[in-house]
Amino acid sequence: MLTVLYVLQIAVALVLVGLTAVTQTKSEQGGGSGMGWGTIGGKSSSSIAGLEDQLTRITTYSAVGFLVVSMLVAVLSLTG
Repeated sequence: MLTVLYVLQIAVALVLVGLTAVTQTKSEQGGGSGMGWGTIGGKSSSSIAGLEDQLTRITTYSAVGFLVVSMLVAVLSLTG
């Protein structure tokens, strides 16, 4: 059981690292520099804005999943 959680923890960590590397920060999204897409109301004016929102949501779920799996690993390591 603990081995399965270790593998799951590593997999979620790799997904989290990958998503973090792909996600753009606010300063990278435009505002006259970068790709030149510009912003409207603080959001990117291109269709990438929807993708960025989805990536942010998936990154949040991955981070919560990593936290839960890490806590399970810690508890199970202490008990047995």
